[in-house]
Amino acid sequence: MNDIMKPFGIVIISAMLIGLFNFTNYAETANLIGMCAALLFFTLFIHELGHVVFGIWSGYKFNYVTVGPITIEKTDRLRISVNDSWFSFGGVSNCTPLAKDLETIARQHKWYAAGGPIFSVVVGMISLLTGEFMNIDMVYYFGIFNLSVFVLTILPYQGSLKSDGRILWELWRGGKHSDEFLISLLLIKEMMTPLHPRDWSKDLIRQAKTLEPTIDNISVAHILFYYTLVTKNYDTASNLIEPFKQIPITKKNKFTLQFINQIKQIDMVVNKEEDKVQFDRLHRLMNSFEPISYKRSEAIRAKLNGDNEQVRIQLSEVMKEIEKGKGQFGFYYAEEQLSIVLTSAMQPELEQMM
Repeated sequence: MNDIMKPFGIVIISAMLIGLFNFTNYAETANLIGMCAALLFFTLFIHELGHVVFGIWSGYKFNYVTVGPITIEKTDRLRISVNDSWFSFGGVSNCTPLAKDLETIARQHKWYAAGGPIFSVVVGMISLLTGEFMNIDMVYYFGIFNLSVFVLTILPYQGSLKSDGRILWELWRGGKHSDEFLISLLLIKEMMTPLHPRDWSKDLIRQAKTLEPTIDNISVAHILFYYTLVTKNYDTASNLIEPFKQIPITKKNKFTLQFINQIKQIDMVVNKEEDKVQFDRLHRLMNSFEPISYKRSEAIRAKLNGDNEQVRIQLSEVMKEIEKGKGQFGFYYAEEQLSIVLTSAMQPELEQMM
């Protein structure tokens, strides 16, 4: 049942319904809805493809792109997988810098951020003119869709994520916020390598400690916690990111703060705090888009409800997710250690399973 409610399941069901409606008096309306949905998918894909193409062209490394029910990712090879998250259904691309100096990264990231809007406006104008000249309605609508996406993404606003226009504006403006943003990109780059956290750049760790604990610098919390966890212990790592735990949670930033909220949950387990009300509040903030923290949260909830079998199932799934990622990204070693800490604190006899 859970799989049916995921993006791929809903898309398949919707396609089947459109097919069935073709045998009714609503066939024309159903086909129009299906065609518009397909045009929207390709519109979003073109936008994200623009980010990827300009990112690679400028010198970035391609990691993945998600649009609708599909994810294309580069691990040891290029592969297509099913997208299980509604959060990324509208389109997300991820490329990381290979350079180390801020000036080069600033130049590259401008092109990466601008790539999506550039593709949208170019394809939009071509489609609009072609549809008008050849009198093809769907091509004309495709142009309108692309131009609409261009307008929506080029405006400099910030919701759960920064718009392309907002990123470009901050990079062109320069100054402290721009430098912090670029340093955060370097931190993400370090985490997206196969290096074990203990081997991460000591210089980057020092730079991370100088950045302010804000929602925009959340990657700082990740790298400091992971590094300190594997080189020292859980308590020291948790205390180090205490300022990030004080950031107020809102509808806009709750996904960005998912890792921080997870650490708050594990703090409760380690400190033997059985406050189900507080835990349930934190659990409701979790999103299955990030399966490791979500399933760990499910495991803690199962433990609070006395369901040890469900604890084992969820933790086993967590370890499977971690094993899949360890060969590609070194931070999974820290995630593995964090899961062992949680398992030991919840149920010592489960530690052998880890």
